[in-house]
Amino acid sequence: MAIWALVLPISIASAQQQPLLTQSSSGWCSPNIANVTGSVAVTCIGVDPRALKRLNAELSRKNLQLADKISEANQWAERYSELEKRLSEQDNDNALSREAEECLHQGKLERAGTILDQILGSEEKQIDRAAADHYNRALVFELQFLPLNALPHLKKAYTYRPENPRNGKAYADLLYGENRFREAEPVYENVLKMQRDLVKADPQTYLPEVAATLINLGSLYSETQRLKEAENAYTEALQKYCNLAKTNPQTYLPDVAMTRNDLGVLYGRTQRLKEAANAFAEVLQTYRDLAKTNPQAYLPAVAGTLNNLGILYSETQRPKEAEDADAEAVQTYRDLAKTNPKAYLPAVANTLNNLGNLYGETRRPNEAAGAYAEALQTYRDLAKTNPQAYLPHVAMTLNNLGLLYSHTQRPKEAADADAEALQTYRGLAETNPQAYLPQMANTLNNLGTLDGETQRPKDAADAFKEALQIRRDLAKTNPQAYLPDLATTLNNLGLLYIYTQRSKEAVDTYTEALQLWRNLAKTNPQAYLPEVATALNNLSIAYKSEGDESKAVPFCAQATAIFKQLAESDPNRFGNALKTACRREQW
Repeated sequence: MAIWALVLPISIASAQQQPLLTQSSSGWCSPNIANVTGSVAVTCIGVDPRALKRLNAELSRKNLQLADKISEANQWAERYSELEKRLSEQDNDNALSREAEECLHQGKLERAGTILDQILGSEEKQIDRAAADHYNRALVFELQFLPLNALPHLKKAYTYRPENPRNGKAYADLLYGENRFREAEPVYENVLKMQRDLVKADPQTYLPEVAATLINLGSLYSETQRLKEAENAYTEALQKYCNLAKTNPQTYLPDVAMTRNDLGVLYGRTQRLKEAANAFAEVLQTYRDLAKTNPQAYLPAVAGTLNNLGILYSETQRPKEAEDADAEAVQTYRDLAKTNPKAYLPAVANTLNNLGNLYGETRRPNEAAGAYAEALQTYRDLAKTNPQAYLPHVAMTLNNLGLLYSHTQRPKEAADADAEALQTYRGLAETNPQAYLPQMANTLNNLGTLDGETQRPKDAADAFKEALQIRRDLAKTNPQAYLPDLATTLNNLGLLYIYTQRSKEAVDTYTEALQLWRNLAKTNPQAYLPEVATALNNLSIAYKSEGDESKAVPFCAQATAIFKQLAESDPNRFGNALKTACRREQW
């Protein structure tokens, strides 16, 4: 992520940690770990072995890490079970329904879809039946991992019968999965309203569904930077799961922990770090208790929560506690990896990255380099057999090493690490630009910063300009996610222009950045008001460099006023910014 610095900041991608983790409770499927040296097959309760063969073939093509593979398999098995039940109860064309059901059992999904198309063609005018048939057809496409083909059928099912919460939930889930948040939101809200009404007559069935929909809405609000609304949704869901767990702890305690974990992640994002640490501490205790009776299911969650606590302790200047949490997480993952290396070696490497970050922050560069080097070697080994899954982690760890080398005055090694990371991301972005172009831009920012520090202004400008173009393009389709990154890169380029005596270009660049930060601060002042102050500050210095003191003064005054306001509520974070406002810093 980008760091906010004092005056005229160079904002770079920070040493990348394993992000604060969300958790999921156990489901239908688990890995068959008898053959851990080769491909790991997934087994799912209640799924015909012939259909499982098709599932594992599809999962193998997707090149997923094991945790993601299990998550995909759980969703697949749930859809399989639902479709099987619906086809067995179908009362329209019995012969066709039975044939489709048998094709489902055999994993012949294309044939099952063709049969359902036949049923659809004959019943489109019968609204109830057509809604059900479109829903079934969508399930088959989802079992084939073809969500975009399923989407129009779920839309029809929802359009025909919007009063059926099942139709709405499936439609909204798929829209959300395709990042179509604006379309998903009103559907989720309609589903939630229906479920709240149904709770009155059948709380046992619908209270868990209300809680699950609140979690979905919370995630949607979080994705669209509406963090207060996300918090409200998560908090209500947590309360419901806690009440359900009082009478059925075995079923609902994992959901309590999962929801509290999501709240902890949200608190971390909004810099309420003490509340985040408290939430994760409660989550950890819940998972420790669950792991006593089911270690295979919950020890990974223990380790994941320790990771979260390690990140939070590091952020709140509690390095000893952070190191203890990370060390226990590493050891837990190492123990799990002894019997299932394919599943847990990636987690070992992720946690070593976190330890490397911590060692770097506590001025132990040799230990940081050792942790990163072990993580990098682990990812390189994993990438030999699954490059699509692990090359991104190779690049991330190279980024971390590059930053460490840069901070320890090893510019040649830093440049080599950053260059390899950039080359890796370029290759990945050719086949999946949506996923990897943002990482490319981060790495270009790092290279631009390094080039600036080593007096290579042309190379720095080229790197920043390429990052800027990438972020402009990304912001066209997802402005909420990428406009902050765009403004950050404008800031970096503006700083470069200042120090290469291109003051007019610096003014233009900072003016654009300021407008972006002002717009972002309208909806989220807590996150972006500091950036507004920094941009005002930078614009003041740019005008001074241009020799126009009269234009510099009002921007300096506005920046100082905002820094004063911020320092009153958080002197540790903003006091020094207030003291040094409008001063020009060295590169």
